[in-house]
Amino acid sequence: MLLTNEFLLNPRILEDVQILVVENDCDSRELYAILLENQGATVTTSGSIQDALSFLDWGVPDLLICEIRFLGESVYPLLQRIKSLRITGRTIPILVTSTCSPISLTQQLMVKVEAYLLKPIDIDDFVHQVWDLLLPSVRLVRKSEIVSSSC
Repeated sequence: MLLTNEFLLNPRILEDVQILVVENDCDSRELYAILLENQGATVTTSGSIQDALSFLDWGVPDLLICEIRFLGESVYPLLQRIKSLRITGRTIPILVTSTCSPISLTQQLMVKVEAYLLKPIDIDDFVHQVWDLLLPSVRLVRKSEIVSSSC
């Protein structure tokens, strides 16, 4: 595993970012959580769609990382709920899968997502994908905090 210098130089770059990881494979779920927590993110993990929907009753994450295939559960209700949250500009979805191409996922789900990751994931690509999607909003929050604290 080769991580970029930027990864090592900015260990708190995702501080104050809330991320929900929904993954049925416990090893993948823990890997995502460790990588993101090491960057300063607050990570909530879920092993089922139903638990993730319950989480959304009391919390709205900045980012959703979600496996597309769950035995006995459809990911569609979760994505629809996230889509309704996106109206307020909040939650960015990333889908992870080992079996489908991004085109077939879009056709199956008819829900726009910001990124797709195909398993096995490349750790550098994963980290950079998260940064690319979140950093503009993280920078805006930090700038507003600096401006408000200097007044």
